[in-house]
Amino acid sequence: MLKAIKAKELYDKTAKLYNFRYRRTQFEKYKIALHDQLLDGEILDLGSGTGLLSKFLGKRIHQVDVSKGMLLLSRGRRVQADISKLPFRANKFDYVLSFSALMNAENPEAAVKEVKRVLKPGGTFIVTYLKSFDFTEMLKRHFKLIDSRDCGEDVCFILKN
Repeated sequence: MLKAIKAKELYDKTAKLYNFRYRRTQFEKYKIALHDQLLDGEILDLGSGTGLLSKFLGKRIHQVDVSKGMLLLSRGRRVQADISKLPFRANKFDYVLSFSALMNAENPEAAVKEVKRVLKPGGTFIVTYLKSFDFTEMLKRHFKLIDSRDCGEDVCFILKN
């Protein structure tokens, strides 16, 4: 839990600077990761921060972040929660998207299990994380790997439930 608390405190303190610092980088990741995805149905942004993904997509999506400070800067359906304990029913989402959040989880495997729980059968999980982390085997234990992509400082995986 210590890692999650530190991440929450850090993001609460830096929320107002986040878009200025990371908008361009995040939008580049979105372009690479999502260029061939339909993204219809119910979409969850896991670790949504200030809602940049919703702005990029031009649509309202469900957003979850541990940082209240970040969520206050976003719009739409926002929920403050730990990504390891999602407050949604099972089989709710067609897509779960997570950009650069998994590595901040106290328990990344618990977060992945939660994604599996809330994702519909046949649903798509798109996740990126810094290349200095390696969750490949863990992700492959829970999902079918469809594709992997280089997203700059991150690696991206397209997975099916």
